[in-house]
Amino acid sequence: MKLGIAVVYLFNDERSEKLLDLHLNQIEKHTQVPYVIYGSVNRLAPRFRERLAQHPQVRICELPETDLRGGDEHAYYLDHLVRIAAEDGASHIVTLHLDSFPIRLGWAEELARRLSASCMLATLDRINTACLFFGRDFYLQCRPTFRLSEAERANPEYRQYLKQHNPIPHSGIGYGFMAYSKGLSWYYLRRTHSDCLDCGEVYDEMLFHLRGAVQIGEGPSTKKGFFGWPLYRRFVGIVVSISRSILPVAVRQTLWAYLTTLIGQIIDQPRRLDRAQQIMRIEKQLFEDPEAYLSLLMKGGTGRPKPSRTL
Repeated sequence: MKLGIAVVYLFNDERSEKLLDLHLNQIEKHTQVPYVIYGSVNRLAPRFRERLAQHPQVRICELPETDLRGGDEHAYYLDHLVRIAAEDGASHIVTLHLDSFPIRLGWAEELARRLSASCMLATLDRINTACLFFGRDFYLQCRPTFRLSEAERANPEYRQYLKQHNPIPHSGIGYGFMAYSKGLSWYYLRRTHSDCLDCGEVYDEMLFHLRGAVQIGEGPSTKKGFFGWPLYRRFVGIVVSISRSILPVAVRQTLWAYLTTLIGQIIDQPRRLDRAQQIMRIEKQLFEDPEAYLSLLMKGGTGRPKPSRTL
C-alpha cells in the first residue's frame, strides 16, 4: 500500500501555523504505511511554505494559478493534487484538511478495508473532503472531479443525487456524484465523539476533525443562531411573500438588503461568535497537550466549562 495524502494548504495566520505542526505530527505519528503528502501552496506565505518544505514526507506541488475562490478554489487544487498522486503511483488517496488528522495507528489500512468492488469511497458525513478516501482504480476508471461543470449541475440525475443524499455543498460533491451515477456506494465514518455541537469531532475512533478552524467568521452559515434553521427559513419565507405582494421591486430590494444585515446581526452573529470561541478553546487544549485532550474526548469528556449553579 502506498498512500497519497492530498491537502490544500491555504491559510495566513499564526494560529494556523500551530495547527499545521499538529496536523503534520499526527499524520507522521499514526501512519504506518508508506505515504506522501501532496500539498498545494498557492497564496501561502513564504514562512509557511518553508515549514512544509522541511518535512521529509511533504511534496510541495506548484500548481497553475486560478481566480476561483472558496470551495471552487479548494476543488480546483484538489483535482490537481489527486492527479499528481495517481501519476506518482499511489495505490490509495485520501484528502485531508489542515484541521483533520488521524489519531490512532492503522487508520489508513482500516479505511482501505472498507472499500470493495461496490463501495468506492470512505468519508465523513454527507461526503466531506476533511477525509475522502478512495483507491487508485476508482480514480483511473471513473476520472471523478471535485469541481462539476454547469452542465453536470443541470443534469436531472445530479438533482436526484442531491435530493437523495443531501451532500455538503463542498468540493467533495463531485466524487459522491460520480459514485452515485455509476451505481456505486460509499462508507460513512461514524461520529463517535464530539466536543460541542459542530466542532471537535472524532470519527470511528480514528480521525479528528476540528471543523472550520481556518474559516472562522467566513462564508454563509448553515445554522441560524438561537431560533434554529427551520424557524429562520419560515420567517424569511413570510417576509419575502409579504414584500412581493405589496412593495415595488426597488423598494423590496433595498428593504431586503437591510433586513438581511439586521437578521445576521441579531440571529447569526451570536452563533458565529460562540462557535469561534469554542474553536479557540479546543485549539488551546490541542496545542498545549494533544494527547491529553484527545484522550479526554475519546472517554466522553470535553474541555467545556461546567455551568455554574446558583441558589
